[in-house]
Amino acid sequence: MKSNNIEFRWSDCNKKFELIQWEGKTCFVIAFFDEDKEGWDMRTVGHRFFNAPQKDAWLVGSCAMHFLNELFKSRME
Repeated sequence: MKSNNIEFRWSDCNKKFELIQWEGKTCFVIAFFDEDKEGWDMRTVGHRFFNAPQKDAWLVGSCAMHFLNELFKSRME
């Protein structure tokens, strides 16, 4: 899932879902998603999430949390 330069994806390196911001051909993580026994939590990296342009991080992060919580619910059934 991607909006402008913000992308939600699985990271094979970190073994977690993450929210990244692209700047040209370079990307950096702005948030990680951690699963626990009650669902998913988003952990931001410094102020990167809040400094992301055009509120795209809020939009993609919100959609990502919805997707992950639905995934969690389906595993519990």
